Amino acid sequence: MLRRPGRAARIVALVVALLAPCAMAPPRVRAQSVDLPEELRSIGDVRFRGLQHLGKRQLKAAGLRTHKPSRLPWRDRPLIRRDYLRADSTAIVSLYRHYGYLDAALNVRLLPGRDPRSAVVLFDVHEGGLTRVGTVAIEGDHVFPPGDLQHALQAQPGRAYDPAFLQLDVLKLRTMYQERGYSARVDTSARRGIPDSASVQVRYGIVEGPQYRVGRIEYTHGPRVREFLGRRELLLKPGDVFKRSRLDLSVEHMYGTGLFRQVQVTTVPDSATAKIDLLLRVGERAPRWVDVGVGSGTTNRYQVTSQLGHRNIDTRALGVVLDGKVARDGQNHPLTQSATLTLSEPWFLGVRLLGQSAALYSSTWDRHDPNFTRHLDQRGFNFSLYKEVSRIARVTVVQENIFARESYAVNSDTTSAAEDAVAQTVVPRYRTNTLRLILERDLRDDKILPHRGSYQTLTSEVAGGPLKGSSSYSKGVFSSTWYSPLKSGWLFAARATAGVMRPMGGTGENFSPDIAADPEVRKVPQESRFFIGGVNSLRGYPENSIPASGGLAMALVNLEWRIPVAGPFGVEVFLDSGNVWARPEYIKGKDLVAPWNAHRDNLGDIRYTYGIGGRLVLPFGPLRIDFARGDHPDFPGGVKFFGGRRVPFVYQFAIGPSF
Repeated sequence: MLRRPGRAARIVALVVALLAPCAMAPPRVRAQSVDLPEELRSIGDVRFRGLQHLGKRQLKAAGLRTHKPSRLPWRDRPLIRRDYLRADSTAIVSLYRHYGYLDAALNVRLLPGRDPRSAVVLFDVHEGGLTRVGTVAIEGDHVFPPGDLQHALQAQPGRAYDPAFLQLDVLKLRTMYQERGYSARVDTSARRGIPDSASVQVRYGIVEGPQYRVGRIEYTHGPRVREFLGRRELLLKPGDVFKRSRLDLSVEHMYGTGLFRQVQVTTVPDSATAKIDLLLRVGERAPRWVDVGVGSGTTNRYQVTSQLGHRNIDTRALGVVLDGKVARDGQNHPLTQSATLTLSEPWFLGVRLLGQSAALYSSTWDRHDPNFTRHLDQRGFNFSLYKEVSRIARVTVVQENIFARESYAVNSDTTSAAEDAVAQTVVPRYRTNTLRLILERDLRDDKILPHRGSYQTLTSEVAGGPLKGSSSYSKGVFSSTWYSPLKSGWLFAARATAGVMRPMGGTGENFSPDIAADPEVRKVPQESRFFIGGVNSLRGYPENSIPASGGLAMALVNLEWRIPVAGPFGVEVFLDSGNVWARPEYIKGKDLVAPWNAHRDNLGDIRYTYGIGGRLVLPFGPLRIDFARGDHPDFPGGVKFFGGRRVPFVYQFAIGPSF
């Protein structure tokens, strides 16, 4: 007959169950728990003792749950919890092991506080000595040259020893062998000479096994996408040495075609023949799509965009896209009307080279100049080739031909001299033929909302010359952007852009009615010149308003601190600076004024704007409102609030990141 356990036996079993997790701690690491009083008590303070080599900044990485109470009187004080204390003790000891203090130990104590209903939590740390990596031995390697594997390891002689090195090194070694076609097995061991030894001897034992090659490739697909469209994206062929990275890149290429909504790959190794069979199953995407968007901004108060496309004409992956856009300003005046029809071939001339041919039409109205309203009507076509050189590098070549008609509507209060200038100097019709080369280097972790990495572009453009046309010039633009996450959770983003262009030949065409504009500037069509200003450039200024006639040299720097607040809401603090000069040789050292001298009334001076804005992060990008202020005399006047009172800043709306 079974007897029910007595009260003493149940208490012993409960104590053993509570202390069992402590017994599972790694050897030579002890984290003592604490006995809590019978009544519930809150935390009055959290203190640390014995911190010598690690500070409170490093302890933040442990993600401690036991924290100090808020100083705000209406916030509840956190209660002392045994599970939090145990988890925090283990996290602190693990953090010390990460920094090489393998003998670290910790004791948690409760001290009386000022309030009898609260207690002070004291984490008493004994750090111990620092343990370093001693010798590193690699056994069984016959594939790689001596030293190649050693340089790839985290465990390097003399470095502070972290037990996680072993797992990371195993993954690294296996990946390196997979790139040579081997499914290697890696065993590791770490040994300390004596209990208080200050060094660890690390050993990696490698069993290489046979080199695997690609066997059969079975492909299962649906009726709308031909089999060769998927197979041609594969970078592995039967008989090739099997490389995991090339298989992963092949899957990325298949998704990049836009033809597939799902790609599943199963690898079937056969050790008897040293081959790996690949089984591919793909799910196809609908070939047609329609997108419509409605937006609003500071300049384009009303904007409608649409896109109609087909990604697989005649089941040969030929794509056709029709884009349209209509925009109006706050007075319901037309700003932009455009349409573009693009035909694309992802494997131009039988190689993985994206070729595109587009026919375009656009009609724009420019009202920045108070004397005129410029109407530009453009029709033309272009041809481009796009090549991904690697995961981070891309090359684009574009040849474009534009036929333009330009007219100016003179305002009623404009002087007769300005009317004569328009009649005598404006070129009503002209043609621009350009050849453009774009080089890109992209290390961003996300293309829409990046949090780290960098992005650089170099654009070189030639118009006219051997290509003929109404104007001839050369143009170069370089832009570099960096994204750096901060430990506080903030993001620091920076962008620097510079451009220069020069007219070529002795063309006598005049593309500007502004008789005060530089003669060299007037040789270049207005839409090809440099301008800055706007929500994604020099904030606070109207779009493309600096200078009114444009220029041939440009410099722009943007600094931005992006601060998350709660959920999708955030704040950005920014500083923008830049200017456009009529010619590169007009840039002088005195123009590079400091921010505190930005109030000087000099057209050549660098402009500065600064301010703060709100962000609402949406799936397609952030919705922004920026409040900007500048000290240069040409900065636009402030807005009126509170019964007509003018405040010294300008607000602007935008969709998408500033850069």
